[in-house]
Amino acid sequence: MASKVYFIRASIDDGASTISEKARRLFKLGRFESCFRENDFTAVKVHVGEHGNNTFVSAACIKGLVEELLALKTRPFIADTSTLYTGRRHNAVDHAILAAEHGFDVHGLGIPFISPDGLFGTAETAVTVNAQLNDDVFIASDIVRCQSILSVAHLTGHVATALGASLKTLGMGCASRKGKMRQHSALKPSVGDDCTRCGDCRTHCPAEAITLDHVKAHIDQEKCIGCAECVAVCRFGAVEYDWEQENEILQRSVAEHALGALKGKENRSVFFNFLLTVTKDCDCFDSADMPKIVDDIGIAASNDPVAVDKASLDLVEKAAGKKLGKLLANDRLDPRHQIRHAELIGLGHSRYDLVQVDWQPAAI
Repeated sequence: MASKVYFIRASIDDGASTISEKARRLFKLGRFESCFRENDFTAVKVHVGEHGNNTFVSAACIKGLVEELLALKTRPFIADTSTLYTGRRHNAVDHAILAAEHGFDVHGLGIPFISPDGLFGTAETAVTVNAQLNDDVFIASDIVRCQSILSVAHLTGHVATALGASLKTLGMGCASRKGKMRQHSALKPSVGDDCTRCGDCRTHCPAEAITLDHVKAHIDQEKCIGCAECVAVCRFGAVEYDWEQENEILQRSVAEHALGALKGKENRSVFFNFLLTVTKDCDCFDSADMPKIVDDIGIAASNDPVAVDKASLDLVEKAAGKKLGKLLANDRLDPRHQIRHAELIGLGHSRYDLVQVDWQPAAI
C-alpha cells in the first residue's frame, strides 16, 4: 500500500507570505480538513527556534495553516515541549516568552502557545505501545488529551538521529522530560585520545556529567542523559559513540514514542515537512545563519508520518546527489532506522505516491 505525499516547490526566497500560501494549498488539495473537527483541541506542534537561531520555520510561514484550522472552528494552540539541555526552552515560562518573541503566540498567529508538558516538562501520561523497546512511553499530558495534531517539522540533519523530520518532531518533541531521557539513554558517549581539554563539552553539558583531569575529559555514565550536546560542540571529534548500535536504538525509540504521541489520533493528524534551509544541525542550536547542506526544495505533506519522512529524505538525497550521512560528514549515520521501525510498528507506510502540486499565485 502506498500513501499520498503532496509536494510543492518552495524556497526561502519566496518570502514567508508565499510559503504560507503554498502550505495552505497543500492543506486544501490533500483534503486534510477531514482530519479535524469542530471544537477539537488541536496541537500545532512546532519548534519555535532556539534563542539566537534564525533558520527555523518562522511563524509567518505557517499562518495559512493556522487560519485553516480556525476556519474549521477547531481550538488550535502552538505546542512545543521543554528541552533536556539548559536554555530558554528548558521550562514553560522562558519557553513561552521565547515563542512570543519569535511570533508563535496570539499576537503573531492568533492562537496561544501552550507547553503541553507543564511548567517543568514533567506533566506526562504513560501511553501503552507494547513495542520492541518500550511497553509504555511517557508523552506530554496535553498532547495525549488533545483530539488532533497538525505537525510542522523543519527538516534538518541531526547529530544523533541523522534526520530530524516528522517522526522526530512527534517522538522527541511530544515526549515529557522522562520520555526524552529514556530515548537518549541509548547513547553512551566516551572521550577518546583526541581530546584537547578545551572544556567546551563540560561547559555545555546540562547534566554536569563531564570532568577534566590533566589528560582529557571524562563522562560520568551515571549522570549522563545522552543528550549528545558533547558530540555537537566538540570541535576535535574526541567524543565517541558506537554509532552502528546506539544510533539505531535511539531512532527506534523515537519511532515508538511517536507511536505513543499519535495513539488515539489515528486519522486525526497531518504532517508537514518544510525542506527549506536544511542545515546540518537541528534548530536547537543557538547559532545564526547556519549553512545549508542542500538547496531549498519545498514543502511535503501527508496524513502518514512515515511516508512524508521517506519522501522528504528521498527528495533531499536526490537534490544533493548523496546520502544524508555523507551530507552530515558521518557515514555511520543512517536515518532509515527510524523509518523502517516506524513502519514495522504500524505508524504508516514507507511506500508513497508523490503528488507534485503546481503553484499559481493569486492574481493581483
